[in-house]
Amino acid sequence: MAQHNTILIVEDERNLRRVMAAWLEGEGFATQTAADAEEAQEHLQRAATDLVITDHRLGQGKSGVELMHELKAARPDLPVIIVTAYGNVEHAVEAMKAGADHYLTKPVEEADLVALVRNLLNRSGHALPTQQPDQDFGIIGESRAIRELLHTVELVAPAPSTVQITGESGTGKELVARALHTASPRADQPFVAVNCAALPGELIESELFGYDKGAFTGAHQTRPGKFEEAGEGTLFLDEVGEMPLAMQVKLLRALQEREFTRLGSHRPIPLKARLVTATNRDLQADAEAGRFREDLYYRLNVIPLHLPPLRERVEDIPVLARHFLDQVAAQLGRPTPTLSPEALSALQAYPWPGNIRELENLIERTVVMGRTERIGAEDLPGELRQGESAAARADFGTHHLPTIERQVVVDAMEKTDWNQSQAAVLLGISRKQLRTKMKNLGLLGGDAEDDPGGDA
Repeated sequence: MAQHNTILIVEDERNLRRVMAAWLEGEGFATQTAADAEEAQEHLQRAATDLVITDHRLGQGKSGVELMHELKAARPDLPVIIVTAYGNVEHAVEAMKAGADHYLTKPVEEADLVALVRNLLNRSGHALPTQQPDQDFGIIGESRAIRELLHTVELVAPAPSTVQITGESGTGKELVARALHTASPRADQPFVAVNCAALPGELIESELFGYDKGAFTGAHQTRPGKFEEAGEGTLFLDEVGEMPLAMQVKLLRALQEREFTRLGSHRPIPLKARLVTATNRDLQADAEAGRFREDLYYRLNVIPLHLPPLRERVEDIPVLARHFLDQVAAQLGRPTPTLSPEALSALQAYPWPGNIRELENLIERTVVMGRTERIGAEDLPGELRQGESAAARADFGTHHLPTIERQVVVDAMEKTDWNQSQAAVLLGISRKQLRTKMKNLGLLGGDAEDDPGGDA
């Protein structure tokens, strides 16, 4: 297998050093190893390195965190993973605050290590060793992002590690959670899903942990909660960012102690289910702002999985559209209609704020309302036809790129009420890049430092 990227492993335990190197080399990465910070620095001076994995406690000399400080001072963009002893999440939190990109706890799982390395290198824009997933688990797409997601699902599904799935509403986070369950040894156990945003704050504890008879007024019989119902299967907490702070404390305790108690009871019940959570919020920002417990955030974000919005994987739109066309036509007992090239162009030009769910609903509405076996651009809603027209104008007007770029930026700002952070997300660029564009296009007004959109 051709090797990509170079990973430096800094670990004073010789056997663990060798094992981690073998795991990563089996995935197609090149590795270098060092027993301490001094040897690591020598490697870094001799050869290009794309990512560093270092133990928090090194046998002698500098600690892993001290090494990381030096590395980040020289190369702020170099991804660093800190390895800590099991249960020492406070060390992991300190390391993350100090600048680590992620952490692993001992004993290190092969799947967790490989998944995190791929995740961080992917985020940094590195080309990864190509991996073709064996199954799609009902997750439809041909883009590089979806292939990487499916490979990560296959990697981490067998492990017991907690997974956090992030992505905008409508991107299919529950589908990914079910894929993790289906691909795991827990597949014959229950998959229990809970939408935290749909539960009133005063009911969420009894819903998750259950209650004994007489625990409160109206508790006429004992009732198991979702943790208990999940057994040794998978418990999926959707919209976990909406959980009240008081409940976050109790969830953290259950995860730390691997047990919980029903309301009105003192008998601990072992927590055997694997926890998978999902959110469309930026939980790290919420944790920094005090809206979400920081220690719980790091407990949940052991293995991060991100689902990109549909606008960032336009190449998946044709295959998704065909899937939904087949699905709706079968339900209606009709032949599957085809999409004209113009209709497909319109679908691919639209930004899909509601993501896959919006595409599915639009296809269903179009097929149900349609009377022909071919869907043209004229059969689509007005906002999509406008998108297609804009795309067509752009195709024929590339010599006016500054004008087109200015209009795209203005459109994004208008859609987000001139909130720069949200507009940057819509455009798929950083807020700093957006402000640079706005300044160059004369959209920042007289004071380029003024920020009417804020960071909300």
